[in-house]
Amino acid sequence: MTSGRLRFLGYGIGLLVFLVHSPAVSAATEDPELYVAVYGGVTIPQSLKEVQSSGVTPEFTFSNLDLARSGVFGAKFGFFLPGRDRWLGVETEFFYSNPHIKQQNVTTTVPSVGFSSTDPFPGAHVRVSTWALNWILRYPGEFFQPYIGVGPGLFWGRVSGNDPNGAGNNFGTASATNLGLNALAGARLFLTKRLGLFGEYKYNRVTFDFGGNLQVEALYQAQHVVGGLVLQF
Repeated sequence: MTSGRLRFLGYGIGLLVFLVHSPAVSAATEDPELYVAVYGGVTIPQSLKEVQSSGVTPEFTFSNLDLARSGVFGAKFGFFLPGRDRWLGVETEFFYSNPHIKQQNVTTTVPSVGFSSTDPFPGAHVRVSTWALNWILRYPGEFFQPYIGVGPGLFWGRVSGNDPNGAGNNFGTASATNLGLNALAGARLFLTKRLGLFGEYKYNRVTFDFGGNLQVEALYQAQHVVGGLVLQF
């Protein structure tokens, strides 16, 4: 390689180093990238499983309780950490859904006395609110950004009896607040530098410990498919 080419290569490397470490680039990469988002979609719950008494005698169990699909609505706020790549972020979100217990036949079992009975059940209202804190890993593309995330969620569940024949509340009214799992995967498509659309899949898992006059534990699992708007600033 001639001395002229070596000199030109040296100038090029020097210019690249200067641009990477220039104040403008440093300022841009040292600030966190903030965003807010709103979304809506559908909740697809699994049946309530492992439904059993909690702190009462005699102990009893219910068969799995089928849940209905529901709308889900939420909002989130987050930021991506400083750095030229911005792969890693943290966000908090809140979302709400109503996966009601369907009308169905339910089997009640009391193992200690060998009792088992299957009876029609009129259904019940269920409300689930979730506040989650997620670690996010994304591909920081300019227009398209796929991502995955996971974190703990604080789940508030409430059940209230619903007898369409007006015979009274035969399931009880109870609430629970328990820690569970929130996992997600999705992608953003930016329409402008700041405004974009996104689609997301979520999975939730939590064991509710209902009190009140219900006194049961139940495993709640749900999938959510949502879409919304994101504003980056």
